[in-house]
Amino acid sequence: MSSKNVFSGPDAVRDFLDPGKLPYSPLVELPAALNPLAGDGVRILLKMMNLHPLGNVKAAPAFNMIAERAARGDLDGVHRLIENSSGNTVSSLALVARQFGVPETSSYVPAEISWNKLLMLLFYGIEPIVNEEPANPTEGDPRSGINKARADAAAADTWNPGQYDNPDNPDAHEKWTGPQIWDQSDGRLSLFCSSLGTTGTLIGTSRYLKSQRADLPVLGVMRAPDNYVPGPRTEKLLNLVGFDWRAHLDHIATAETGESYRLSMEMSRLGLLVGPSSGLALAGLLQHLRKTQEAGGLDALRNSDGEVLCVSICCDGPLPYLDEYARYVDKAHFPEIRNEALLRNKPTQ
Repeated sequence: MSSKNVFSGPDAVRDFLDPGKLPYSPLVELPAALNPLAGDGVRILLKMMNLHPLGNVKAAPAFNMIAERAARGDLDGVHRLIENSSGNTVSSLALVARQFGVPETSSYVPAEISWNKLLMLLFYGIEPIVNEEPANPTEGDPRSGINKARADAAAADTWNPGQYDNPDNPDAHEKWTGPQIWDQSDGRLSLFCSSLGTTGTLIGTSRYLKSQRADLPVLGVMRAPDNYVPGPRTEKLLNLVGFDWRAHLDHIATAETGESYRLSMEMSRLGLLVGPSSGLALAGLLQHLRKTQEAGGLDALRNSDGEVLCVSICCDGPLPYLDEYARYVDKAHFPEIRNEALLRNKPTQ
């Protein structure tokens, strides 16, 4: 990394996308207005992974999965990537892959994908393959996008990175995310929190943090059953993940759609532009901290300064999901539109 944060030369873009050659992503304290436990010495810091050049947490494992495969010589002859992803992972994979000579990317996406996210994939030159995903697929269900992507990779020029079981996914966070958080918190961390999607972020970060302090509590937050939040998964859908994620956490919380979107919007309105999965992680963290407080357990979490210092991962920004906020957040949280009748491009629905 240049001390002036300048990237130049024939590999400038590749270097710009390499998390190991970038400044740390910011760690920003949540304002007390959104922290109901601030008066009890609880501080919540947000790891802004949305501020990577590709705008999301998946940029790190995407780069690592591709760079490590290239280093092994296994990317030779690959012309096309195929993945099961409706947004951040496949977008990051496609943009990184082009820097390594792989021009085409396709992705299985669920039938309920939002139109905005579909447009984002098209904008990045990714071929979406719409899939009618079963509601509760079993591990070997041939109808699931995960298994369809694996099957497609039988073609000689096609590679399925397999974010759900590729060890280079969590390794990226053990390599970069965990060390950054430990350094930025000066080792005073009381609790680490991450949403549970592919679980790579939680596993890799937890591995590093627990190597520094074995008894550090780790909280994983999943979607409540029958609730929608893009990225994180329900417990049933987590059964399709190939990683042993339960071995890397100490506590589990669940969060619902409305609360996740509302907290995301409230953080964004205070200048922290984060998406719904960031709201979900915060909702689960606050739920866990309230239960700990009620049980009289906060003191056990305090560091040498007497503070409870929590770090929660923010995965991406709100812009790909703007059309969803009015659907999932009560209209009382939005200003009224004055002179609405004059609008010429108002959506019909």
